[in-house]
Amino acid sequence: MAQDYSGLSDSELYSLLSQPDHREAAFGELYRRYSHRVFVYCRKILGNSHDADDAFQETFIKLLGSASPKRQMTNFPAFLLTIARNTCRDMLAVRHREHVELIEELHGVACDFSVEQNEINQLITMALDLLPFEWREAIVLQLYANMSYSEIAEAMGVPVTTVRNWICRGKQRLREILQPYFDERDVRSAQ
Repeated sequence: MAQDYSGLSDSELYSLLSQPDHREAAFGELYRRYSHRVFVYCRKILGNSHDADDAFQETFIKLLGSASPKRQMTNFPAFLLTIARNTCRDMLAVRHREHVELIEELHGVACDFSVEQNEINQLITMALDLLPFEWREAIVLQLYANMSYSEIAEAMGVPVTTVRNWICRGKQRLREILQPYFDERDVRSAQ
């Protein structure tokens, strides 16, 4: 008969990851609790589902590799999202290098990008991409991972006041970026 792990805390489950007899069930419960949050974070930071899938899988592989009976877990969600954050940053760095190489290879030839079905989501994603990485990440953690300022601060390794500033400035910048679109949309719907 399988043991029920749903009543265990995150730190208890994390400590069970280093025990072969409990590893699979503990991982399954942590995955059930946090997989959606991690995937949404990766999707919003990386901007596409394919890269998000890769980062998502890499995050959980790294989680398994981090399991150690010596490590005490005090804030599992922040720990897991820190792994996801570092994974996404690594992927963005690779993407940037590849992008520069592609531009050099094409000698400035413009690429034709297809338009997604949901225009507003595309605009928001594009607007998020225009923000500095830290602002974008803090907003994504707040809006899509439902993290508090203190949880975001811990995951990003910065003071809570810095997180508040990044989120406030980021949201203000998003409004500025998106305002012309909504003004144009209001004019079109009034006609």
